[in-house]
Amino acid sequence: LAIIFLSVNSQAQFTFGVSTGLGLNSASFGYQVSPKLVPFIGLQYVNANIKFEESGERWDYDLYQVENYSNDAELKAGLFIPNLGVKYFVMQHEKLQAFLLLNLTKPLAHGKLTYDGEEEEELNDLLKKAKAWGGEFGFGVEYFMDENFSIGGEFGLRYFRFKYEDSYESDYYNPNTGN
Repeated sequence: LAIIFLSVNSQAQFTFGVSTGLGLNSASFGYQVSPKLVPFIGLQYVNANIKFEESGERWDYDLYQVENYSNDAELKAGLFIPNLGVKYFVMQHEKLQAFLLLNLTKPLAHGKLTYDGEEEEELNDLLKKAKAWGGEFGFGVEYFMDENFSIGGEFGLRYFRFKYEDSYESDYYNPNTGN
């Protein structure tokens, strides 16, 4: 990418794109180094809040009677997905330009889980041990209303690879040896 930026000719210009929707919201910032090539950086973000409440009656075996109970849990989680990519325009017809898109991503997850008002630290430990990488390949079309403004759409395939590793020690009883 450094070679691309250093070989900029007089036609270069900045680009900015946004995408909103029910899934991932995103924005990207690029630099058009030739009429066909736009390297860019971007950020995608998705957020979820889930709340669970339960109440009722249950049998308390210690007191040997029916008791009222109430439990609540709340999960707030999000995924930041910074990316680095390139858009390559493959075909142009008047004000319409078709392109291919390729980018690499490094998803970063964050979250908070509370149960009856107490934060559960296990979620933070799990997120620290998780590793993720991803990428996207897509194609799309932009309609240039003038030299400095366009509206476009794209379709892409995303790939995420998540890996989680953990280890622990455990004791067990062997009835053959009595240990």
